[in-house]
Amino acid sequence: MNKTKKNMILFLVGKLVSLFGTRIYGFAMSLYILKVTGSALNFAITILLSTVPSLIFGPIGGVIADKLDRKKMVLLTDFFSGVIMFVAFLLSQIYGLQLFIIYISTIFLSILNTLFSTGFDAALPNLVDDDKLGKINSYNQAINSLSSIIAPILGGVIYALVPATYFILFNGVSFVLSAISESFIEFYWKVDRKVQKINIKEVNFFDDIKNGFNYIKKKSDLMIVLEACLFINFLFTALAVSIPHLLVVQFAVSDKAYGGIEAAFGVGSLLMSILFANKLGKFKPIKTGIYLMILASSFILCSIPLIFILLATIPNFVPIYYGVVNFIIGSIIILINIPLVVYIQETSDDEYRGRVMALVTTIASAITPLGFLLHGLILDFIPTWIIIIYAGAGVCLISLRMIIKFNHTEVKDHNRQELTKQVVPAEN
Repeated sequence: MNKTKKNMILFLVGKLVSLFGTRIYGFAMSLYILKVTGSALNFAITILLSTVPSLIFGPIGGVIADKLDRKKMVLLTDFFSGVIMFVAFLLSQIYGLQLFIIYISTIFLSILNTLFSTGFDAALPNLVDDDKLGKINSYNQAINSLSSIIAPILGGVIYALVPATYFILFNGVSFVLSAISESFIEFYWKVDRKVQKINIKEVNFFDDIKNGFNYIKKKSDLMIVLEACLFINFLFTALAVSIPHLLVVQFAVSDKAYGGIEAAFGVGSLLMSILFANKLGKFKPIKTGIYLMILASSFILCSIPLIFILLATIPNFVPIYYGVVNFIIGSIIILINIPLVVYIQETSDDEYRGRVMALVTTIASAITPLGFLLHGLILDFIPTWIIIIYAGAGVCLISLRMIIKFNHTEVKDHNRQELTKQVVPAEN
């Protein structure tokens, strides 16, 4: 077995075990909090505690991934995530499953997961051959989609059979098994890189994060991608707020139908990740721009039953229609995301890749809470169909801007190369 195939299998097995454990645990804890406290505030606090640490520690994780041994970073974060779960399980056996146990473990898990993801994202291009980078990212996304579909179903079944504390134990075991799998991965076989033996105290996080920003600013192509990710994430929150509102409040679909519509997104992502695993490695601005246009059109399609209200009176039209549109959106997002991720991984120098991946992820994620807050507020004053069309039109503009800017950058690079040829004489 060659090293690419071996690394890919070990990575996917480790990710599958860890992610399923985490998703089932997250589902169980959310359900437990809602059932025991009945408080939406307590539920929201859990989400907040799992989100904010990742925004703070993302850039820090990028520095660690670039300065220290990525393999040790991945293994230690997975191992200590397991330790946190085992400690939380023991505390729950002594004191009962108290909220403070869930909150504290959630904070630590969020920090460790952020460091883990940053280290692995930076290492991926060194795990497989260049032509397999798109494939491993596609399968990685497929595992994410599969777990998002199956984990809630499994979690719901298991929750009815065993105490909630056993979900903590199960998640701890999954982290340890994941770490064991990842210990056999060869992280540096592709690069002639000596792992830097730098003491963590010698790392200047502020300066290193600043250098990461400066590196991105100097690379105009990365800045274009960062801007696109930022605005697309912001506009996507308009849809994420509007669709549940119009389905549950305006069209009053059943819980079962709503669950099916939500699942359609994950199914679309999963199928596209598998079907096009070998074809998603190359980023082409015009092609990605076309996919963005299709995504924008799918956004706008969500407004049709609100404008032509008679359509909503047709039996089962609303759940079928929005299920199909959600499936299309889930599929198209994969065709956009994978090439963008691969492009960032390929064009970033190895010594900066951790910071680049972390900063792109952190900045794109940081805009999401603002988008949810803003669009949630204006939804009470502006018709839903207007918000949806605005989001679609915004994605169209981003698509056009990205194509134009990439084309302008390519022209500048070509002119610079031609000028260099004229100034520097060829060697005899």
